[in-house]
Amino acid sequence: MDEAQELTDAEWQMLLLRCPSRSFTIVGDRAQARHGFTESWPERLERIGLDRINLASLSINYRTPEEVMAEAEPVIRAVLPDANVPTSIRSSGVPVVHGSASDLSSILDTWLAAHADGIACVIGDPTFGAMPRVRSLTPELSKGLEFDLVVLIDPEAFGKGIEGAVDRYVAMTRATQQLVILTSS
Repeated sequence: MDEAQELTDAEWQMLLLRCPSRSFTIVGDRAQARHGFTESWPERLERIGLDRINLASLSINYRTPEEVMAEAEPVIRAVLPDANVPTSIRSSGVPVVHGSASDLSSILDTWLAAHADGIACVIGDPTFGAMPRVRSLTPELSKGLEFDLVVLIDPEAFGKGIEGAVDRYVAMTRATQQLVILTSS
C-alpha cells in the first residue's frame, strides 16, 4: 500500500475487509500527508485494527540532492517538527535559485539548451502550458513524481497551514538535480 498516509479510516476498513490475513506492506510519509497526520505510524495502524507491526523508517534519500533538502526540511519541520526527513546522500553541486516569476522563460530556455535530456516541471502556475520536456502541474499532482529541474512559482500561494506546507515540501522534493523558486512580487 503506497501513499498510505492519505488513507481515511473508511478506506483502511475497506482494505482490511479485502485482506483477511491483515498482512500488508505499507509505505507512507507523514511529511506528505496533505490533511495532517498527528499520530505516529504505530498509533495509526493499531487504531485501525492492525496489531502486528514491524516499522522501518527511511533514513537515506537517494532522489533529492542535499541542496534541495536543506531548503525543504525547514518547510515541513515548521508544521511537523518530528517529521522523518531523510538525509540526502548526494549533492548536485547546484544551489537552489531564487528569483522573479518574470524570469521563468529565460530559466527554462537556458536549462533546455544546456541539457539535451531530462524533464523539467513548472509547479504552481496554472497558466503555463506544457511544452516538450517541460511539464506543468499543480503541487498535488506532482506527488510521487520526479523531475531533473523543478521550478516553483509562488510557493507561498500553495496554501496555509499543514496543507500548504506539505504541498511546498512535496513540490520541492520532486527535484533530482535542481530547484528554482520564483515569486511574482
